[in-house]
Amino acid sequence: MATQIQPFVITTTQTVTSFSVACRTLNLFENATFTVDSFDINKTLISRQVVPITNEQYLEWNNNDEYIIVLMANTLGYTLVTPIAPSATQNING
Repeated sequence: MATQIQPFVITTTQTVTSFSVACRTLNLFENATFTVDSFDINKTLISRQVVPITNEQYLEWNNNDEYIIVLMANTLGYTLVTPIAPSATQNING
């Protein structure tokens, strides 16, 4: 038998380190919605969100996946990590 108590809030923190985006619905020339899965460092799913885009955003999309990734990151408050160019980290002469 469980003993009743006053509600007690336990707060936990999770850190998102990556996300994936999939098109959920598409109304040609109108709008779309995307499913965004957010993961921790161990690739464990932390959350799944459905994110709609407006008609204006849809028209800007032009089937450019990078546009959608940046848009979803901005919408969710994520900052994309910019990969370091190989030329900045390697000496081509050896």
